[in-house]
Order: sequence, then structure tokens, then C-alpha cells
Amino acid sequence: MLVNVLGIPGGLALVYIGGVTFAGFITIVMLYALFEYYSLQQHKDVYPQKWLGWLLTLLIGYIYYIQPEVKFPIVLIYLSFFILVALIIELFRNKSHPNQNLGTTFLGILYIPLLLGSMIALREQDTMQGTQLTFALILSIWVCDSAAYIIGKKWGVKKIFKRVSPNKTVAGTAAGLICAIILWLVLNNIGFLGKTYLWYQVVTFGVITGGFGQLGDFLESMFKRAVGVKDSGTILMGHGGVLDRFDSLIIASPLVYIFANTI
Repeated sequence: MLVNVLGIPGGLALVYIGGVTFAGFITIVMLYALFEYYSLQQHKDVYPQKWLGWLLTLLIGYIYYIQPEVKFPIVLIYLSFFILVALIIELFRNKSHPNQNLGTTFLGILYIPLLLGSMIALREQDTMQGTQLTFALILSIWVCDSAAYIIGKKWGVKKIFKRVSPNKTVAGTAAGLICAIILWLVLNNIGFLGKTYLWYQVVTFGVITGGFGQLGDFLESMFKRAVGVKDSGTILMGHGGVLDRFDSLIIASPLVYIFANTI
């Protein structure tokens, strides 16, 4: 409870501040979440190149922050350079399972900083366009998670994805999706989003945060179950790790950013 009470207002305050403060916070989150992801893999005797992952995380965070000024070919050059570096380092590391080590190194980068880092770009876009999509994104994820937990615990019977997440129910998942959509509709109707969207566009935002956001939870559960652990870490006092708290945003954030740039 303490994490929710302090974390949600604190997170919204950082969104309000925006700029380099918010970008720096998300970058720190990405670094620690990547550390947790890499640490999970070591349960299966896989040793990703952590320092390379962290360096690329810093670069990705910076690119997202200045992204209107970045040319796509430059990004490809950076990526190619780091791939070559990773291959050479692995050759001389003398670690078992080099294929898995390299695969895990880059999967972690693609899964966490490349996806979650889109929150930085979304917040910068809010500043330029006068929108409040980052606020709405975080609020809707929180509402979705809360509704899914409350309804699932009280009325949930049928499991929705027992192989991956045995505690999640159909009722809880449906409640989370519905509440996320309702929240987006309410925020749009009161003018909170900064500009008025068509109803089906708002519903799509709700489906992204309430549906695909929960999918992010299932994906992280899959990674944890594969290595036989319950939580990604212990830093949040009984609430698991950073990756456990941001798993929904990892999937929802880039989809909100992409959709916002196509309408």
C-alpha cells in the first residue's frame, strides 16, 4: 500500500514536471528494470552483457529525449556498432551458452529500454502539442490494475491464462479493460487530454492501456515463470521489483505513442 500511496502521486508529479527530470527518471527505471531482467536469466546459467545493455539504455533514453532531431540512419549506425562490440566481447568472455548470452542481451534491450523509453518521447510530444496523454496513460494503467485486482479477487473464478499467470481471472481482466476505456472516455469528455479525440480513438487508447497493458503483465509473468521466480526483485518492499511495477507500461507506452502519431 505504501508503494502505491507514494508512488502514484510521485509518478504523476514527475510527469507534470516533464523535461529532463522525467526523462532521467524513466532512464533510471529502465536501467534497473534491465538489471532485474538480466539477473533473472542467470537462474538458468545465462550471462548477458550487462554493461553493454546499460550503455545502450542510456543511448536509447537520450535518443528518445531528442528524437525529433535524430536521423534514422544514425540510429542504425549506432546499433550496428554495438552489435559488433557485443559479438567481439562474447568471443573473448569464455562463458558458456554464448548464443543465449547474446540473445538475452539484445532481447532485454528490445524489451525494456526500446519499448519503455517511448514514455520519454510521449511526454516530450505532450509538451509540444499541449496534450496530456502521458498522464492519461499512467492513470489508466493504475485504474485498470486496481479494477482487475478488486473484481478478480471478489468475483473472479475462471482463470484466463493459468499457464503463465495462475491468479489472473477472466472477470478481473474484463473489469480492468472496461474501466480503462471508461476512464479515457471521461478524461476526453472533460477536456483533460488537451484536445478532443473522436470516440473510437479514445476507445482505442483504452483498449491499448486496458488490454495490451495487461498483456504486458502476462509477458513478464512468462519470463519469471520460465526461470522459476515469483518477483523480478525485492526493491519495492513486498511489491516485487521495478520490472513488476512497469510491466504494463512497457507494452502500453509504445502503442499509445504510435497510435497518437497516426491519428
